[in-house]
Amino acid sequence: MTAQKFFPRASQRMRRLKEARVIFNGKNSVLSCLVRDVSDTGARIRIGEPFRVPDIFVLEIHGQPPRPARKVWIGQDELGAAFT
Repeated sequence: MTAQKFFPRASQRMRRLKEARVIFNGKNSVLSCLVRDVSDTGARIRIGEPFRVPDIFVLEIHGQPPRPARKVWIGQDELGAAFT
């Protein structure tokens, strides 16, 4: 077994499964999504068509104020966002 180096995150990630919305295009475009993980600095979002999300958007997690964010990475049905 080889030793692996683990690097601490900038902030603690909390596992969540909360409804949310990705808002963009001057609030004219809204996509429903689920937040899988969230921290003070960003979130992992499960969304049907992540390629439709622009680089800059607003993430509104149910019960919390909207937060501006930017797309950091994209997967098949999810994306990573950093809060700005």
